[in-house]
Amino acid sequence: MEPLPRHLLPLGLISQVIKDLPVAADARVLPTVIDLGTLGEALKACPISVVIIGPDWPSQDLAAARELILDHAAACVETTDQSPAALQSAISAALEERDHRLDSGFCAQLVHLLPDRVFFKDRYGRFLNANPFIANHFRVDDPAILIGRSDFDFFTSEHAQQAFADEQEVMRTGQPITALLEKETHDGDRVTWCLTWKAPLRDQSGRVIGTYGFTRDQTNLKNTEIALATERHLLEVLLTGLPDSVFIKDREGRFLLANQVIAQWMGETPASLRGKSDTDIYPPELAAIYRKDDEEVMASGMPVINREEVVNTKDGRELFVLTTKLPYRNPAGEIAGVIGMSRNITLRKGFDAEMKSAHAEIVALRAEVARLTNELSARVP
Repeated sequence: MEPLPRHLLPLGLISQVIKDLPVAADARVLPTVIDLGTLGEALKACPISVVIIGPDWPSQDLAAARELILDHAAACVETTDQSPAALQSAISAALEERDHRLDSGFCAQLVHLLPDRVFFKDRYGRFLNANPFIANHFRVDDPAILIGRSDFDFFTSEHAQQAFADEQEVMRTGQPITALLEKETHDGDRVTWCLTWKAPLRDQSGRVIGTYGFTRDQTNLKNTEIALATERHLLEVLLTGLPDSVFIKDREGRFLLANQVIAQWMGETPASLRGKSDTDIYPPELAAIYRKDDEEVMASGMPVINREEVVNTKDGRELFVLTTKLPYRNPAGEIAGVIGMSRNITLRKGFDAEMKSAHAEIVALRAEVARLTNELSARVP
């Protein structure tokens, strides 16, 4: 039997550790049983992992000795057999039990501290353990209420069945699920979203006995994403349905947004126009005019309302439009570009011209009728 390592000394051999301690001369040679003060000095002086208390320790000091030992050492063992083999066995068992206690204790504390919803399930999907966050998710007061229950007790059968199938696949293949986005449907039409991680739960022999994992709430994020997608869709419907051209440019004149109408005028699509500027589309002299106009709006902060102007399209048409421009402000209220809208009034301009021509013809006709009437009146005796 090999000698015990210095950091695994039983109490009966503790005198080998404290020979150099500054204690009273009569304390240098210690019996198996020593006083608590000397024991404390020894524990502070040397990193001892396990202290074994022999059968001769006074019973009245046992409780205090245990507390003192556990303040400085990993474990305290009481034994009547102090043979080398028995001591080695006792030390090994104490360290193993300590490691198990620490592992389970640390795990329990971590599980309860994590903001994610942590769970452990058996092979049939029943909860073995869960932290308070998952209990709160299921709207129960105590995680202990979940023990023995399954997802079928809290979700709709559709979601519970899918979650159960996923867990069965994890146990069958041994492959974990990582960052799976799930839509959770609860009774009462409540809907939540989460990212899920699941892995096989194994016993000490490596046999799969269930699953464990955690879910991270994504409900607010997903609801925001859905709201933004809805707003974007509504904006796209509005921009697509409007007969007017609509655009937003940044301070450098680059298109941030454009609808189909203005994109067609410029021979582009809304997607291809994004990031381009007037200089990429129009001749330099015309692009300079548009740029100067945008800069005046941004500099003054004052809008331009229904200004009549001419637009030459990429396909060679000349359009008459009423243009409105106003400053585009970012969320901080700073002017970050220009918003523009133009209404095509070419048909109206043509109609106005025709009306003016018709009106002139009517006036001329009336004058001619009056002249002829006067001539006829003069010829009648």
